[in-house]
Amino acid sequence: MPTVALSPYEIFRQAQRVWQVRAVPPYESFRVLCDRTFLAARCDSGDIVEFTVRMADGRTFARSFSTKGNAPKVLMQGGYISGPVETPLGFYRALPNDESSPMPSPPNLAQDPLRTIATVTATGHVYDIELTGEERIDERLCYHLTLRPEIDPDRYPLRELWIDEASSEVVQLAYERPYDEKHTRALILYRFAPVGPELVWTIVHIEAQASVRGLFSTRIERVSDDLSDLSFPTSAPDWYFRQPPLPVEP
Repeated sequence: MPTVALSPYEIFRQAQRVWQVRAVPPYESFRVLCDRTFLAARCDSGDIVEFTVRMADGRTFARSFSTKGNAPKVLMQGGYISGPVETPLGFYRALPNDESSPMPSPPNLAQDPLRTIATVTATGHVYDIELTGEERIDERLCYHLTLRPEIDPDRYPLRELWIDEASSEVVQLAYERPYDEKHTRALILYRFAPVGPELVWTIVHIEAQASVRGLFSTRIERVSDDLSDLSFPTSAPDWYFRQPPLPVEP
């Protein structure tokens, strides 16, 4: 157990203050394996999907790049995967006006409660917070906090935070959310790092695990991905973010 002058609540509140002033670039671009995203049905196996997010409103453009020499293909135009504007980058799976798209398993582009750390106020203890130790993550010495919600665990899903002792930046967090219709819980972990010459703190790694109970057995579903080719373009074509009109039925 580390010896620190700050209480767990003071560490948490300082991390909130730092989180709230994180830089938000105008656009963010990154790539992940398409097979592991909600767009998998629209890709060929092995394709890479590139997302470009307009951070002002969260509208998103996605296209796939084939490993088999096929031409790039637009997968999504003007939909939403990003969380609230005040967060550096959050993830939603929802695709407006596309009710046929299933809501698949987390985490890649799963609903993200990152706003929680910025919106839980210092008045009243929503979480019971414990400092459980120190850990090194990517060479950063971090306070490891565990959080137990005093009320409404779905509204306050944070369960663990790893906070850089030197800067109070959130280096890693874990949260718990409902998963599928069997009332299973999934634990999702995001790791952050400063990226690019601008040193923008953003998500660089995502993991998730859920124990799915069947009639006679329980299986563990896991997924883990690094976001690659992270960049922060200064501009992007407007048509990326305009949803095409719905086809007119004959």
